[in-house]
Amino acid sequence: MFFSKSDKSTPSNTKPDWSLKDKELINNITGNTYNTSDLAYALKKDGHNAIAAIWYKGQFLCNLTTLYSQSGIYKNHGMKECDAFIEGFDDTNLADLNSNEIEISLPYLKFMNKEFGLSGIRTQQNQNHYDVLYYGKYLTQISESVANTIEKAKDIHLTRKYGVNGSKAKQDYDKQKIEHAIASKLNKVEAKDVLLTTETALNLNITKRIDVITAECAYGMNIFKDIFASFSDTFGGRSNSIQNTLRDARQTALTELRKEAISVGANAVIGIDLDYSEISGGGKSGMLFIVASGTAVIIEN
Repeated sequence: MFFSKSDKSTPSNTKPDWSLKDKELINNITGNTYNTSDLAYALKKDGHNAIAAIWYKGQFLCNLTTLYSQSGIYKNHGMKECDAFIEGFDDTNLADLNSNEIEISLPYLKFMNKEFGLSGIRTQQNQNHYDVLYYGKYLTQISESVANTIEKAKDIHLTRKYGVNGSKAKQDYDKQKIEHAIASKLNKVEAKDVLLTTETALNLNITKRIDVITAECAYGMNIFKDIFASFSDTFGGRSNSIQNTLRDARQTALTELRKEAISVGANAVIGIDLDYSEISGGGKSGMLFIVASGTAVIIEN
């Protein structure tokens, strides 16, 4: 299946810029191929034709035109339909008020043999004409119709670059970018870098709450019997040995909680709680359990 780049007729002896074969969209100019499972399309009917805005992994790729009766070809080859339609823009030659040529070929405006990125171009009304500015620097004077064409080209360029505002396709892509950025950061996070806090309303920019996680640490009760067998380190009713043992147990539990946070993709744990309990039975020495729990979250640093 071959496509034309716009709704203009293509000579029969000219191979179109794009073609669709099996599960691939092929750029016949560059030779690049795109798996259709990574592509999405948005359709607009134009007379007997259908114009499709093609997106590749959330980035605008091209506009293609087919007969409307053949527009099912995209879905049949595995592309997903989306709501992010952007109209096409053909290369355009204009002129300023002094008859100097202005050429627009997205994403550039060419004037006086220099290329200017459309992102920095602005037109401003000035009495009976419009000024063309590039990041505030004056370039030339143009008519209102030329200004409208330049602004249209700029709008199409920026929409292609950043996505269609309000469309689900843009929202999904923005979400993917955030998740990718977070994942890239988390790949570098070590357990010691995970933030632990008992606060549930701390001034943190929490981007995602993942799950409640726990970490357990168990000690045999015999360790305390051994400590009680000697009170040589006891002073004022306090035992340094017992205190040190409990401190080590608490630190071990919190360290394990950090590791658990890393395993679920979090970089912080909030609302931490420590519980101590004993399990025993049958007249035998039991176990002392320390359980650390909290909510694993992702915070934006």
